[in-house]
Order: sequence, then structure tokens, then C-alpha cells
Amino acid sequence: MAASKKYQRYEHYLLRGKLRHNGYERWHYSFVGVNNQTGEERLFFIELYVVNPAVSPKEAVIAQKSKLSMSNNDLQYTLAGTDSANSAAQEVLVQPSYVLIKAGVFGDHGKQFNRFLPSSQLQWNKSEAEFRIGECVFADDHLSGFVRVTPRDLHDYPEFLCNAGAMDWKLHFEKSIASAPLYKKKGSVWIPSGAKTLYGGVVHIDGAEYTVVPRKSSGYLDRQWGNVLKSPNFHISSSNLTSIISGRALPDSCFTISGEYEKELKLFVCLEGEVLEFKSSTFDKMVEVHDCSEMPPDADGEKLHWTVSIHKKKQVVDIDIFCKTSEMFVREYEAPEGNRRVLKVLGGGTGFGEIRIYKKMRKDLELLEHAHVADALCEYGTIDEVGK
Repeated sequence: MAASKKYQRYEHYLLRGKLRHNGYERWHYSFVGVNNQTGEERLFFIELYVVNPAVSPKEAVIAQKSKLSMSNNDLQYTLAGTDSANSAAQEVLVQPSYVLIKAGVFGDHGKQFNRFLPSSQLQWNKSEAEFRIGECVFADDHLSGFVRVTPRDLHDYPEFLCNAGAMDWKLHFEKSIASAPLYKKKGSVWIPSGAKTLYGGVVHIDGAEYTVVPRKSSGYLDRQWGNVLKSPNFHISSSNLTSIISGRALPDSCFTISGEYEKELKLFVCLEGEVLEFKSSTFDKMVEVHDCSEMPPDADGEKLHWTVSIHKKKQVVDIDIFCKTSEMFVREYEAPEGNRRVLKVLGGGTGFGEIRIYKKMRKDLELLEHAHVADALCEYGTIDEVGK
């Protein structure tokens, strides 16, 4: 199922109008690579996060880095060592404004690297049909880039909130299963345009080389933008499905679920080339229940459990996904409104579990597929006010 060109305009979108002063845009790419020395498989991710690009286009402003506002009188109080300065000085709450390149790897000893750049450096190269910023290139069918964070960087800029190390990548990709926007309202959009994406190429992380093979890459790609980060943030997706009924791999199947959008989830399911529609309508309401909860520890350690059950007039989907907490970590995204509001997302790329798809037959259910799920991207997060 080839990706339709009609969705290509979303790949070239950058924040417009009021969203340039109060808005965000996030591009997410994830894929599996194989260590050339050990054969170990790891799920990598690369993200581009743009927030309020018109607020400070020439300088990257991180809102979590506090600033003090002092008048001349306040300064004199400070130099004199009086207490008046303490009461007069007030923290200025600023809006974030930058482009963030975030890259890393999930699993045991997972890590992430963050680089903040001024938004004016994000440029569209029309002749090459690609975006460029720093050493990174984002195009319709390829990615390349490099991120390094030194221990000194983290000492001088603790607000970077990442690990020390380096990662570079050179990849080509093909969006083999695409979705239309699953949420589009009031300038906010979520589109998993590469619900199943085939990546190929090479990744290096801290000196280790990983090869990315298209048919084994378990690739995923989506984009979202708007003026409010969704919270709670609930997401699971996978394109590595194996039928429990037949024992065969399902190469033309995938699913992705995200929310909450107005307290609801949005779902895309493709079963061997057939797209199943899950949208509420006047005549066919959709009922869904979802949860993310901590499981009691067992021999494999602590896990989080994502559950989703969606019912429509003719279809039912039940999903159970687990991910070890030891193979997850928190990624942070500053909210457009600033005020030290940050979306903290606990995520992992080693989720596993099952998906069941049924067709309603009057009062009975016909099982269309029962599949094992691997390499699932699992995320859950909420907005937090840092410092409170």
C-alpha cells in the first residue's frame, strides 16, 4: 500500500500565522538498527521540535532557564546587600523559542541527545526538496545528521536535560503504509503519514555502528502541530506484527494510536493492506476505553501496561502492550505558552503484546486476526510545571 502523494503537502508544512508566536510542531522518526558487532537490535528515534519560531528567531530561548527582572533601584539594593532586592527581584516567565534536534535510542541503557538551535536556521531547500538545520537534513525520502553533547555542555547548560555522547545517521526511507490526518481541528493536526515506514542505512552511537535494514526496520513516522500540547499524552504504535492464528508475519499490517484529543484517542489500523476506519459519526458512534498502568513486579521486573478497547457498529479492536520500565526514559518538551510548563513523556521502544481485531456479526464476534506485537513504541506523559 504505497503512500499517497496527496499527503505530501503535510511533509513540507512549517508553522504559520499565529502558531509562529504560540505554537509547536514535532516530527518523529523511529526505526530498528542492528549492531554490526553483537547483532543486538535497538530502536532509535530522531525528532525535530519547533516551538514559537517567531518569538526569538535569532537566538534559542529555553524557558526553563530562569531569568530575573531588576530595575536600577533593585540593582543598587543588591550591591548594598539589603533584603529589598530579594523582594523586588521577580522571575520573568518567558516563552520558549527554538528548534530542538532530539535523537537517541531506547532499551537497556537508553539515552537521548538534545541540541537547541535558533529557528531562523531551519531552511527549506526547494531545489533539493529538503529542510536543513545545522548538520541535519530532513527530506521526503532521506535523513542525515549529527548530534553531540559533551559532559562540559551538561555542566554549563543543565537545562539541556539529556545525556552526554554522540549520534550520527544517514538513512533513506519509504512510507509504505500512509494515513490521512487522524486529527485536524482549529489549526491542530496529527498525521501518521508513515504508519509503516521502511528505513535503510547506517547509525553510529557512541562509536558503535548499527545497520538499518528496510524489511526489519519496524519503521514509523508522524507529524503533529498546534498551539497546545496534548495532555495526557497516550501513544502506542507498531508495524512488527505476527499472526498467532497462522504463525506468519504480517508485512502489510500496522497500527498507531494517539491522544488524548478532546478526551478521545485516534486510531489507524491496517490489516494486510485493508485499512479499518475508526471514526465517530452521527450514525455510528465509537466507544473506546484506554489506560496506562503500572504492573506488579515479576521475574522480568517492573512493567507498564497499555490497554485499548475500541468498539464500533461493525468492528472491535482490543490491544494489550507491555514495556519494561528499565528500558524507558523521560523526554521533555516545553509547552508553547511557557510559564515553565513542560510535557514529560515516559517512553520506550521495546513494547510487546497482542492485538485482536473482530468483525461484529449481529450479536456475535468473528475474529479476523489475533497477532503478536513487537518493537512497539509506547509513550505516556502529562504536563508538569517545573519548579512547583
